[in-house]
Amino acid sequence: MARMRTLPKRSDLPKEQTWNLEAFFASEAEWRAALLEAARAVAEVRPFAGRLAESAATLRTALQTYETRMLQAMKVFQYASLQLATDGTNPAFTRMVGEARAVVTQLAAAGAYLEPELLRIPAETLEAFMQAEPALRVYRHYLEALKTRQLHILSEEVEAVLASAADPLSAHAATAYAATNADMQFRPVEHQGEPLAVSHSTIGELLVHESPEVRKAAWASYADGHLAFKNTLAATLQGSIKSFAFQARTRGYPSSLEMALAVSRTCGDNIPRAVYDNLLAIFQAHLPTWHRFWRIRKKALGGRLHSYDVPIYDAPAPLVPSPKISFWEAAETICRGMEPLGPEYVEPMRRGLFEERWVDWGQNQGKRAGAFSSGLKGTFPYILMSWSDDLFSLSTLAHELGHSMHSYFTRQTQPIIYARYSLFVAEVASNFNQALVRARLLREAQTPEQKLAVLEEAFANFHRYLFVMPTLARFELELYTRIEQGGALTAPYLMERLAELFAEGYGGQVELDRERLGAGWMHFSHLYSPFYVYQYATGIAAANALAQDVLEQGEPAARRYLDFLKAGDSVYPLEALKIAGIDMHSPEPVERGFGVLKSMVDELEKLVG
Repeated sequence: MARMRTLPKRSDLPKEQTWNLEAFFASEAEWRAALLEAARAVAEVRPFAGRLAESAATLRTALQTYETRMLQAMKVFQYASLQLATDGTNPAFTRMVGEARAVVTQLAAAGAYLEPELLRIPAETLEAFMQAEPALRVYRHYLEALKTRQLHILSEEVEAVLASAADPLSAHAATAYAATNADMQFRPVEHQGEPLAVSHSTIGELLVHESPEVRKAAWASYADGHLAFKNTLAATLQGSIKSFAFQARTRGYPSSLEMALAVSRTCGDNIPRAVYDNLLAIFQAHLPTWHRFWRIRKKALGGRLHSYDVPIYDAPAPLVPSPKISFWEAAETICRGMEPLGPEYVEPMRRGLFEERWVDWGQNQGKRAGAFSSGLKGTFPYILMSWSDDLFSLSTLAHELGHSMHSYFTRQTQPIIYARYSLFVAEVASNFNQALVRARLLREAQTPEQKLAVLEEAFANFHRYLFVMPTLARFELELYTRIEQGGALTAPYLMERLAELFAEGYGGQVELDRERLGAGWMHFSHLYSPFYVYQYATGIAAANALAQDVLEQGEPAARRYLDFLKAGDSVYPLEALKIAGIDMHSPEPVERGFGVLKSMVDELEKLVG
């Protein structure tokens, strides 16, 4: 447990607990040289404006110049962002992020003519260009997807303004990040006469502490630290939502949700509204399963269940203690759990864990909350997390490795234009890893206590992705609707409405501290990525269905899954999932996800009586 004196400075962490950013840039001087080169690249992009229809060669050169220069600029930004994530108190990293973001914005503005101009080129001309210039054929899906968004792509002048505005429009998220990760303070909690540090790095382990008093005090401290910034964070969230709503309105979308479902970073997601509506409807229909889960859990905990026993941003209080497991033991366990996918998957993952230092897992002062996987084509798929010696950290590592291996295969297989993937499929790959590793742990469990410990990890996963995230999706849709109808967001409104939605989900089984529970929206930076949270729920549903298929069908299903990981943005996300064998147009995968939850609740009832 992290005590007041034991949370080290970033510079004091052992090297093996940090990621290998030297492979990105060897020094800040090398990074700064790349920053200057990226800034100069703006002048390389502009001369193609008005010339795309000249010839196939001109079009090829223009597209390749923009995408390669943008990739270089994004690497500069990514490196600075990764540094800031490890130490939000370092002003040098904050400055680096600002400098890099400005260059990316300038480059995007310089290339804002590309899509409007491409849309003016007749289809037959583009086809002739692709026949004459083989290197252009790779852009076919991109160009076809661009046509589907034609009504929402504006003139070169307006696109340039929107691109230039991207930096100031993102300032709300940056402000929230600074308030949360640099300025926010938390009072320590006492345990056996000794103070325990509450921080973004340590809150996870404190919330599963064996002492209810420690859990309660840590939960209250963490909530109160956020509540001190409630009005600031309400203003930043409102500003972020207004920014996206402005963009949706400017582009002529019926609503912010419609734009979010249609658009992604490269080719568009093209997600039907029915997928979103199906999820919320199925979630609400299955709330009785969650009510039953809370009843069983309350009984097992002695007849009372409090808000601090079920923190919405972390795992519920455990019914049995998690076995202790080191980072290296967990890494080995995950490699064994992923063996059904074969050496093509496991061997590069093992290198990343044990040789190439993909993972930054040590706890230190100033490290940001949560966990993520990040990187770009040509870099390692880096992972940030704060390690605790338990199954919950193992689960987080498996989750982020799912993202990183998805990135690894996509970037190895796809050209720059398609070397990313939609958030909609991202959460499939991450939850798939957890499902496959969990299946092995359950098979290897030798006692009821061991099995219950693994189920606790599973419930933590399902609680986050099939309870909290759908609830946040309902909340988020209401916020956007309120803004679009001319309303405003205030801290009291946000807190009360979120508390109401979670009270509905708890079904009267949890004793609520409504103010601190209602502060939960401040814990989720996901809300600054419009309509991200619903994709966790669709992702866990599809992931568990695919894991069942791989375990039951073996190599054919594993091969389909690997092909899905390699698809990237070369197809729409729902088509990528069809490669793996899942049709998200249908409610069936989400229903299967709730079926897995129900079976686990049945097993829990058998184990705890």
